[in-house]
Amino acid sequence: MQFTKNIEKEQLSPIFVEPVLQARLTEINELLAIKLKELKKAPEGSLRIKKCKNTLQYYLRMTPDDTSGHYIPSRKLSLIKALAQKDYDKSVVAALKKESRLLQNALRGYKSFGKRITHAENAFSKLSEARRKLIKPVCLPDGIFAEIWQAIPYEKKLFPANIPEFHTLHGERVRSKSEIIIADTLSRMNIPYRYEYPLEIKTENGEKRTFYPDFLCLNLRTRQEFIWEHFGMMDDPEYTASMVRKLKLYEKNGIYLGKNLIISVENSSTPIGAKQIEKTAARYLQ
Repeated sequence: MQFTKNIEKEQLSPIFVEPVLQARLTEINELLAIKLKELKKAPEGSLRIKKCKNTLQYYLRMTPDDTSGHYIPSRKLSLIKALAQKDYDKSVVAALKKESRLLQNALRGYKSFGKRITHAENAFSKLSEARRKLIKPVCLPDGIFAEIWQAIPYEKKLFPANIPEFHTLHGERVRSKSEIIIADTLSRMNIPYRYEYPLEIKTENGEKRTFYPDFLCLNLRTRQEFIWEHFGMMDDPEYTASMVRKLKLYEKNGIYLGKNLIISVENSSTPIGAKQIEKTAARYLQ
């Protein structure tokens, strides 16, 4: 779900195949190391399971040629489980090794392709400024896309008179010290955002109502937009109840936590910090 309606969609997604492949390869190799270590500690032999009438019988096979095996009494359940886990882990290791080789070859091929041939997504960035003005690219460079996205005009929610003023490092006015932390962290991480961008939401009775989420953020890598709501008064029961109602209303409008919604919370004893915000931003917005 894209919250910005008046931005032209690209015909080709930005390149993020390589990071995805690398992340999968790293995950596989880490799991492979764990499973190989566990297999070294596993008991010798393999498990044979035989169904006899309505009961299961377990046998320890020490060699592949041993088709019958030695009977394992049910009281030795830990040994039975360890043997079953070992057999499973061996299958997992074999599959992980195959996929690891496949991913390594794919990454090498993809990197080699990028060195020899310009990706379609990058063709625009290699053009002169004069040519760029004459064409419609299939995919914009991140910097240009961010400029266009942030330049979209909108009317912010008005600030009441006679309330404390809080400003970010860039001079933008926000409503709390916590929002300064969020805004400054996003800016430091070069994550585009709009503060209190108006969003039409259908209420429970079907009427449309304008909400002003704290931040509308853009993941440049995927071009996905995320609403970021900060709930800073979790000590207040009425405030907390209002938060729950808001999240339920968001869900009815296709806005789900972790999918296109980020939240941060705090109370008087547990304030937010820049490191916490940075971790959250890195997870969803980079």
